[in-house]
Amino acid sequence: MKSFFRICAILVIVLLGGVALGACGDDDSAESGQSLPADFPSDDVPMVEGNVLSATGEGDSWRVTIQGNAADGNPLANATKLLEDDGYEESSRAGDAANQTVLLFKAVDGRTLWVRVGISADAAGGGSTVFYEVMRTD
Repeated sequence: MKSFFRICAILVIVLLGGVALGACGDDDSAESGQSLPADFPSDDVPMVEGNVLSATGEGDSWRVTIQGNAADGNPLANATKLLEDDGYEESSRAGDAANQTVLLFKAVDGRTLWVRVGISADAAGGGSTVFYEVMRTD
């Protein structure tokens, strides 16, 4: 159980660090239209449609930032619904009105995929920017 909380704490720290870095930049510095890493589990992690602002990671850990369409409504609710519709279960929620995250998990091929989706009012891309942190554990 302690390792679960450590994983959650690490994911929160990494997500907040990514949000802080994203908030420091401006729209001109963001590379747009990036591709997902080759080993990203795209078939197992549905994401909101939009422009991929950043995508990093390999092996069992990835981070993706997507600029969704502001007209699509609440990006966190949309991202969470897509994951739940694909069989993910919510584990926890954290944050306040301006910065929110939802941690979800799903068993895939004998391992567990953990997906933390988050939004931040301070994001360089605005309120429709969705942050994904994906981790595969045994």
